[in-house]
Amino acid sequence: MTADLDPTEHDDSLAVNVQDVTLRRGDTTILDGVSLTIPRGQCVALLGPNGCGKTSLSRLLLGQLYPTTGTVRVLGETLGRTDVRELRKRIGVVNPTTDAVP
Repeated sequence: MTADLDPTEHDDSLAVNVQDVTLRRGDTTILDGVSLTIPRGQCVALLGPNGCGKTSLSRLLLGQLYPTTGTVRVLGETLGRTDVRELRKRIGVVNPTTDAVP
């Protein structure tokens, strides 16, 4: 799902607003021109083959990485312009490697 929102525009209906994000490490481009919107209240799963950028995108959304270019907004806060320690207190993640009870 994508949207043509101004990255500086505040939209309370969105949990996530990623606009034209590129992530590079050295000479390697990990994410290239990614845009994504997730409305509040939606459940989302990141699926794809190994090496396609799922973990890197997740780390961007958690404020563990910062984009080389583009804008990442989570819960109305723009990464790089907010205290990510406070933002992380408002984010929950389900890890698929957690052991399930039989």
